[in-house]
Order: sequence, then C-alpha cells, then structure tokens
Amino acid sequence: MTFRRARVVLLRLAFLPIVFVAVFVRPSWHLDSTRAFLVETAGYLFLMLGLSVRIWSILYVGGRKSQVLVTDGPYSLCRNPLYVGTLLLTVGAGLCFENLLMLGTMLATVVPAHVASARLEAAHLAAKFPLEYPPYARAVPAFWPRLKNYRSRETLIVSARAIGRIAIDTAGVILIPEIEDILELLHQHGILPVLWFFP
Repeated sequence: MTFRRARVVLLRLAFLPIVFVAVFVRPSWHLDSTRAFLVETAGYLFLMLGLSVRIWSILYVGGRKSQVLVTDGPYSLCRNPLYVGTLLLTVGAGLCFENLLMLGTMLATVVPAHVASARLEAAHLAAKFPLEYPPYARAVPAFWPRLKNYRSRETLIVSARAIGRIAIDTAGVILIPEIEDILELLHQHGILPVLWFFP
C-alpha cells in the first residue's frame, strides 16, 4: 500500500465512530438554551479558524506536495498546518453539533490518526528530501506553531488544483451546521432514533 493510500484509509476509518455518534447521540440540554447557543457559536468560530488555516496551508502546498519541501508561510510555523486546521475543524464540528460525546470521540480518533499520518508523512519527506528535511524538522515543531519562525515569500503561485481543493473544503465546512440542523429535525420528528442523551 502506498504512503498516500495508507494515510487516506487511516483517516477514513477514523470517521466511522464519529458518524455513528453524530447520528444517534444528542445533547441532554434544551436546544434553545443559552448553553446551546454559546456552544454552537464557539463551534462556528472554530470552524472558521480551522478553515482559514487549511485554506492558507493549501495555497502554499497545493499541487506541490512531495515535489518540493514547502517551508514557508504556515509551514514555517509548524510542519503540519493542514492537520492543525483539521483539528480546529474537528473541535468546531463537535461544538456545532452541540454534542460533547461527538467532540470527545472526534478528538480520540482524529488526533491519533493525524499523529500517525504525520509520522508517515515525516518518514516520506525525510526519504524524499534527505538533505533539507532533517534541519527543517529540528527547527520547526510538528504541530504547535512557533510564531517566531514565520517567514513568507513576497508572491505565491497557486495551482488550479489547490483552488479546487479549497472550494471543496469550504463547501464541506459550510455544510456542517446544515447537516446538524437536518439531523436535529430528523430526531425531533422521530424519523431518526436518539440512542443516548449525553451531557
């Protein structure tokens, strides 16, 4: 199995328990409460922050991944900004669904999957760029951004493929609150069962 295929399979498998919890578990608080409003609003903020990080990262690496070692822009702050953006999106989705069990399940599955994926990617990049990658890996943290490292080029050439990926990411994020609203309606009308109410 190729590196890319292994990474995709790992990440897809990580989402199976999340989908189950999203569909069949609801919060125990009233959906019109102040708590629900605050949790959902925090979710929107995390979604926007995560999407912004992912868009910024894709603009830098899109269409060039594994062709060159990208070390500027968001990649000067941490080696895996796409995964950081995905983590923020994960928190945002869990909060938008007002489902703390889903949030916990997402973090418990997405974080290890992304750490494993980042390790696979690091080994791939170290083999592909044996001179450039080791000093980069020593200077730039894997996930937690180091702001003092920031550097960027004056101009950036963006691939059409990167723009397409940004459009897909954006559409997916915009749909998250709508999917939650549809599931909420299906539960309220008894079309989908709620197997558990979680705090």
